[in-house]
Amino acid sequence: MGNKTNDRTWAAQERLRFIETCAWWKGVVQRQDLGGLFGISMAQASSDLQRYLEMNPGAFVYNLRQKRYEATAEMKCLLTRPRLDEAVTRFLGGDARNTWTGWNDESEGGGCVAILKMPVREAGAVVERRIFLAVINGLRIKVRYASVNSGREEWRWLRPHALGHNGARWHVRAWCEKNGDFRDFTLSRIAEVEWSREAAELPEPDKDWEQWVTLRVQPHQALNEEQRKAVERDFAMRNGVLKLKVRKAMEGYLRDRLGLAMADGRLPARLLE
Repeated sequence: MGNKTNDRTWAAQERLRFIETCAWWKGVVQRQDLGGLFGISMAQASSDLQRYLEMNPGAFVYNLRQKRYEATAEMKCLLTRPRLDEAVTRFLGGDARNTWTGWNDESEGGGCVAILKMPVREAGAVVERRIFLAVINGLRIKVRYASVNSGREEWRWLRPHALGHNGARWHVRAWCEKNGDFRDFTLSRIAEVEWSREAAELPEPDKDWEQWVTLRVQPHQALNEEQRKAVERDFAMRNGVLKLKVRKAMEGYLRDRLGLAMADGRLPARLLE
């Protein structure tokens, strides 16, 4: 009676999700897996496994010789959405979700996984805090910024109103008083931000931020039929087209990530300091 699984409790739901994840990715589940991870009795582990089978009949069968539950080829997940990065993290010992703190086959993962480790590109905590406060409170701030365009580090006044992430780093969208327009400022290039409580409205709407555009991505016309199908499968295209909705201010970043030029063949254009 005490070992009955009440799947309404958070602890039991976590154990049932683990059973599903373990069966899906490892192909086998043992009572010892549950007992060792959650600190429960073997009787409770058996109850959990039986409860999962009641919920998902046919997901796995018990192998008497091996004394373990083995997943079937027809198994479907009910409680989780299978993700390879989570499987690598849980069962191979690394962090596949964060390539900035990734690991490679020389250290962990048993030599069967290699993840590209990218350099860290982030600002200090104080800079991030003051930029964040400026965005949510509509503040005018003074920043010391290293501009790639000018090749100089200088102080300038900004009126931030939004944050964006291009897949590799954060930037702040702000009205630049020096240039008189909206620009993107990479946070990792901001060396210092003066503390401010000066509220300031934007001089005009940021039309590129407010406007949304939809990119229609298709396989290149020079590809043959088999190559085209491979590209469609790789990008999960529907009817040969991938539609991506993005703010116009972020369109250049998306094109960069996908390696796409503009319609006239030019490289993506954006105002990036």
